Amino acid sequence: MAKKVCIGIDLGGTEIKYGIVDIEGNVFWNSKKPTKALSSSKEVLQNIVDAGFEALNFAKELSLEVVAVGLGTPGLVENCNIVVGEATNINGWKDLALGSIISNKLNLPTFIGNDAEMMGLGEFYTSKEESNNTVIYITLGTGIGGAIFINGKLFQGHFGVGGELGVIPMVINNEVKNWEDVASTAAMVKLYKEKSKLNKSEFNINGKFIIKKFLEGEKVAADIIETTTNYIAMGIAGYINIFNPKKIVIGGGVSQAGDFFIAKIKEHILKYVISECYAKVEVEAAKLGNKAGFIGAGVFALKKA
Repeated sequence: MAKKVCIGIDLGGTEIKYGIVDIEGNVFWNSKKPTKALSSSKEVLQNIVDAGFEALNFAKELSLEVVAVGLGTPGLVENCNIVVGEATNINGWKDLALGSIISNKLNLPTFIGNDAEMMGLGEFYTSKEESNNTVIYITLGTGIGGAIFINGKLFQGHFGVGGELGVIPMVINNEVKNWEDVASTAAMVKLYKEKSKLNKSEFNINGKFIIKKFLEGEKVAADIIETTTNYIAMGIAGYINIFNPKKIVIGGGVSQAGDFFIAKIKEHILKYVISECYAKVEVEAAKLGNKAGFIGAGVFALKKA
């Protein structure tokens, strides 16, 4: 009897990452391809469908039975099917019955969810967390996303569109900002470009570039890392004070920069947190890297199916 698996797809602004996973989060095959997000929603949809058919072909070669498709997408998602809130990094990605479209194209039940929540699910499912654990996942990228697990269950709000962790209003330098406006990787890059005297056209300045400059001892990079980790800690401390979780897990590319990055965040957290709320809380980097999204989406769909 063929093993039952799911196709998991993680739709990002730059790349679509996808693979074949089982109920325990084991990966049998995976790949990636460009999203082409700036073209049109129609082309992005076709790229998702192509990825699905490619995965189906590999599943057949591996004698695996695909029973569903799971997909993590930017934007707010309703009823595991419709993108109701606009995704800022994909043109025309709103009011879209994405689950039904993919299901009809691939002839498989399809369940979709917010991409950051799927990343959190991937980490939660594969970390063997106890079923009653309260854990918060934070993903640092173009914005800040994440997932909240309360007593082992994903919290999505009464109407299913909660969990927008990066959208905490703050007043910074007398301006109203959202947390992700000052604490995301994109915010860090923007700040570095403003402060650095480098010729911006000669370098591909991203999070990895800034980390590299920091490790080389550049003062501007050191100042930017200090500022950004302070802002990251500010938001995380708020979540610790509210939820008193067992664990905070930080994902996204810069979270893999090294132990120093998480250590700096923990150092700054102490300035904002209620000590009793923080006393037993663990803060650590995510472990799955860029596979978390499609693994979480795959297991999510298998559980639904």
